[in-house]
Parts: sequence; structure tokens; C-alpha cells
Amino acid sequence: MDNLEAIVSKVMATNVQYTYKEFKVIQDSLTSLCRDLEKEGMKEWLDLMLEKVAIRVSDEGGPSSRDKEMRTSEKKKLHALIERHDKLMPPTIETQAKVEMYARCYAFGDDIKPTQKLLEEMRHLSSKEIHPHNMNMVDEQIEKSEKVITTVDSTREQYEELLKRGQKLVHCKNVAPFLQPLLESLEVVWKEANEKSKLRLEMLKKSAKDWETYDHMRNDILDPIEKLENDYKKYRKFYDPQMFSKKLASKKQLWEEIKKKTDDMLVTIKKCYSTIIVLAGDEKKEFLDKEVSEVEEKLQIVAKCEKKLASLTGYNDKLTAAVKHCNDLNDWAGPSNSKLKEICTSEVLTPEDRVKEILILQEEAHERQPQLEPLSAEFKELITEDDLEKSETAKTTIADWEETKKFVLEVSAEIEKEATSISQDDRRYADYYCLVKEFTPWMGEAEGKSKEALPKPPTLEAALALLENCQSFDGNCVEQKGKLDEAKEARLGMEKQSNTENMVDTLAPRWDIVKKVAEERVTKVQVLVTTWQELKATTEDLAAKMAEVPKQDEPNIEELEKVFNNMKELNAKKKELMGLV
Repeated sequence: MDNLEAIVSKVMATNVQYTYKEFKVIQDSLTSLCRDLEKEGMKEWLDLMLEKVAIRVSDEGGPSSRDKEMRTSEKKKLHALIERHDKLMPPTIETQAKVEMYARCYAFGDDIKPTQKLLEEMRHLSSKEIHPHNMNMVDEQIEKSEKVITTVDSTREQYEELLKRGQKLVHCKNVAPFLQPLLESLEVVWKEANEKSKLRLEMLKKSAKDWETYDHMRNDILDPIEKLENDYKKYRKFYDPQMFSKKLASKKQLWEEIKKKTDDMLVTIKKCYSTIIVLAGDEKKEFLDKEVSEVEEKLQIVAKCEKKLASLTGYNDKLTAAVKHCNDLNDWAGPSNSKLKEICTSEVLTPEDRVKEILILQEEAHERQPQLEPLSAEFKELITEDDLEKSETAKTTIADWEETKKFVLEVSAEIEKEATSISQDDRRYADYYCLVKEFTPWMGEAEGKSKEALPKPPTLEAALALLENCQSFDGNCVEQKGKLDEAKEARLGMEKQSNTENMVDTLAPRWDIVKKVAEERVTKVQVLVTTWQELKATTEDLAAKMAEVPKQDEPNIEELEKVFNNMKELNAKKKELMGLV
């Protein structure tokens, strides 16, 4: 029974897991001991022995007192043995029921060990750190990952069979407590081995693709860089602004295309670098950093070209502005020379008109003469002596400028010559004459307009438009009066007064009449508009108050009558004003 108790305690022990072989020995021992314990008549034999010992102990004429004590001791031992037998039987029966199920569980545990060990190895291979340093090593790792996935897939059928078997055991009675964690462990290692192996392969393939792209881009980016370097060597000044603008546009277009292309390629290179550096590890970092830095260093030609193109563009902008200025002066000199000849030979122009036209030309000449020297300095700064020696176009541009400058000076001298022959009184009379000549047609039109009846505005919007027209006409009167005042000052400024009629004295009263009409019209229409606006606001107010009457228990009739009477007064006033407009 001691052995039986020891065996039962081994079976029922917690936190102890045996191999199936070890547990089989325990199972066989328990079976053997239970067979002895459960032999037929074992309990009856023990009871008989107890009865005999009891008889012997109670026999009075029997052995000595010492023998009696021994028999009594034996009886107690036998009695204790029987009690122990009785107590041992229930747990033994329970243990027997569990042992068979435990044996199946331990057998299952031994069966899954090879599969679980293989899956754990595959999981380890899929999660351990790797740092391939080149494409060949990446390809080797891809092959290994594919083998891992193949190995994991090859265990699928065996895993599913074991899982189904384990799930069936878990639902049995007296199942071993270690079986559920063991089954969960198998599921976890299977899932992780699958997922990690696939993730590793996906990561390696992506890295392989990025590494391949990285190598290709590093080589492909050299072609546009070389093309830009060759084009940079051809960057130079041209001295024809139009031709230079076309060449610059072409070179800028090429630069923009290459810049966009190289920028995109550099972004791709850096993106691939960020992927492969994680896989390659710190050992490869310095080498990869150096490769990327070499690409960035070669790309400095892009910024160099940009700076040079900006400089050439700035130069061409200045040259274009200078040539345009030269052309503008030439465009003025030619027509001005022709006009001067026409003024001097015309039989149609009055003396006053001739003086006025010559003075206008003189004023234009005075504006342009100060522009010649700064422009000449600008050309010298833009086109140096070295440029003239190297380029025929530069010589042509400077020659065009010198010719224009000479022509402008000649025309200005001719204009000045004609202008010096005009006296100060002639100038003032010419100013007076031309201003009056310009003012007179307007005066006739204004008088005609002031005599026309104003239209009757049908709506408030039409009244506002009419007010705007009246104010505009009044403002135009003020503006034209300025010309008349200038003409008056010019005539009064003559040292020797002319005997001709002073038209200012005739035109001024006519202007006063027109101005008075304009002011009266503005005043009348303004009052009409103000009254109309008040009438509109009052009408809207009355309508709003009338709409509230049904909602009120005691409407204010006096207030409504007051508003209504005000509206009637405003409407009558509007009609009266409409008749006055």
C-alpha cells in the first residue's frame, strides 16, 4: 500500500509533466498494485485475520501477559491496515479513471513535440535578425525564406490532424490540466511561424526590389547629370535680346525637365535607401551613405545651372530693356523729325497752332535728351570692349545705339532751333489760343445738354441713375472751367496784349449759365431721391406694422394713422418734385 500511495501521489501531482514513456511506467505500476489491492477476498481475508487476532487477545488461559501485549499490538496494526485499505480504495479508483485519460494526453504531448519543435525552428528562422549586404545575399535569404514557408506548409496536414485530435481530447472527462496550454502553444507557434515566415519573405522581396531600383537609379541618374553638365559648358552671353531669350527659354526648359527628373530619381533613391538600410544594418550604413552623398554631390550641377541661368536671364533683361529704350527713342525721333518739317512747311496751320506744335515737340525733346547719357553708360556696362572683340552681334547692337543717339541729338537740335525763334508772348498766345480752341466745342455741347429736359424717372433706381448723371455733368463743368482759367492766365500774362478778341470774356458767362443749370439739377434730383427713399422706408414700415395687427389684441391705431399720413405727405411731395424736374 505504501507503493500504491506513492504511485497515486505521482499521478495526482500538480506542475509535473512526464513523457509518455515515463508515465507508462507509472501506469503499469499502478495497474499491478491495483490488481493486488483488488484481488477477490482481500477484504474478507483482512477481516478474518482481524477476528482471529481479537479471539486470541481475549483468550484468558492463553499465553503470558507479554504475548497478550504483542497480540494486542498486532490487532491494532491490522485494524489500522484495514482502515488504510478502506481509505485508499476511493482515490485509487479515481486515479485509475484518470490514468487512462492522462496516458492519452501524454501520448498526444509526445506526438506533437516533433511538429512543434519544427514550427518553433521555422519561427526562429523567420524572426532572427539578418543583415544581407548586397543583392546576392538578399537573394539567398529569399531562397531560405521560401524554404521555410514550404516547410511550414508541409506540416499543415499533420498540424490540422493534431489540432483536431487535441481539441477532441480537451473536451473529454478527466483530461490532464496541461493539455489545454499545450494545445494553445501549438496553435500560437503554428500561427506565428506562418505569419512571420510570410512577412519575412514579403519584406525580403520588397527590399530586393528596392535594392534593384536603388542600383538602377544610381546609374540612370548619371545620364541627365552628364547631359546638363555638357549643356552648362555652352552657357554664354548673346547680344541680340530676341535670340538670347529664345536660347534661354530652350536651356531653361531642358534644365527644368532634368531637374524634375533628377529630383524624382533622388526621392526614389532615398526612399529605397531607407528600406534597404534597415535590412543591411549599421555595418553597411557608412557605405550606403557614401553612395547617396556621391549622387547628391553630382546633383550640385542642377543648382549651379540654376544660378547661371538666373544670372544670364538678369543680363538679358537689362539688355532687352536697354535695346527697347533705344528703339523707343528712335521711334520718337523719326516721326518727330517728319512732324517738325511738316509744321515748318505747312500752309494750313495757323501761327498759333504752329507755335503750339513746336512747343510740344520741344517739351518731348527735353524729356528725352537727359535719357541719352545714362543709357549710353548702360550699354557700355552691358557690352564691354572684350565683348566687342569677340562678337559681331555685340558690335551691331552698339552701332545701332550710337546711330540712334546721334539721330535723337540731331532732331532735338532742330526742334530747339525752331523753338528759340518763338517769343514768350507767342508762346503764351499759343497756349491761350489752343485752350480756347479745345474749350469751345465742349461749351456748345454743354449748352445743348443743359437745354434738354430731364427724363421723369419711373423708379427709385432710375432716379439714382439720373442723380449720378447730373453730378457727372456738374463735375465735368468744373473740370472744363480749369482750361478756361488757364487760357485766361496765358492771355493776361502777355507783356504786349493782342488786339484780337478775348474769347474768354465771351465763354465765361456762357459757362456760368450752364454751371448754374447743372447745380440746380443736382439739387432738385437729390431732393427727389431723398424724398423717394424716405417714402420707400415709410411704406415698408407701414406694411410691417399692418402685418402685425392681426396678431395684436389692441393694435395702436393712432400710430398706424400717423405713419399712413406721413406716407401720404411724402408721396404728394414726390409727385410735386417730379413735376419740377
